[in-house]
Amino acid sequence: MKKQILVADEDQLILYGLAKSFKDDGCEVKTASTATAAIKKLSHCSYDLCLLDVHLADSNDQRLMKMIQDICPHTKIIIMTTSYLDSPELSENINTAIAIGVAHFIAKPFSLCDVTEVVRQVLAEGENFHTQFRYNGSGFTEKSRKHPRKCYIEKIPFQMSVIENGVPTRWSLEAKAVDISGSGIGLLSRYPLEKSQIIGFDEEMGNRTGVVVWSIMIDEEKCRVGLEFV
Repeated sequence: MKKQILVADEDQLILYGLAKSFKDDGCEVKTASTATAAIKKLSHCSYDLCLLDVHLADSNDQRLMKMIQDICPHTKIIIMTTSYLDSPELSENINTAIAIGVAHFIAKPFSLCDVTEVVRQVLAEGENFHTQFRYNGSGFTEKSRKHPRKCYIEKIPFQMSVIENGVPTRWSLEAKAVDISGSGIGLLSRYPLEKSQIIGFDEEMGNRTGVVVWSIMIDEEKCRVGLEFV
């Protein structure tokens, strides 16, 4: 059975290019240039995947993502965005996207080949496909996880070394875990952790050490962090 894909974007060239590429890959593709049209099509068809520009003029970004989840809970979502990391709207979208399990972020402008490859991976792996995303200054980079993470909601104590008044100091802090795998853990921290920082965990985590591989402030008080165990 052919995979069903919906592409929602105001740019007609993007709609045409993506639709042609996915059809050449053997998928059934529908397009929508407004949020209203996208919701109408989602209401009449079961889609495997929706590629969504979160800046459609006739809908609030977060509202549209939540509506798609409500109407088609099994439809995977890939977000397409031109937002910059420090924009409030992107922080809000990331927060919402994490909560509803968005499969991927794709930064505009993008390579058609790169988008096609991401879509192939998401459709091929289904529920077992997990991605991490991070911003590199000009766009998001994506990397498939070799070890799918599972939900793990716990408060996790950790330690880290900082320089305080010129003196090395060991701090003991606490964060909320959101997911975990054999290779890493996702945290929500009130302390703004930075990429490449080394984190030490207590005995309940096997005295493991982790390194921060990406970090995003999702609001003024919380930092979303991805760590790899070393």
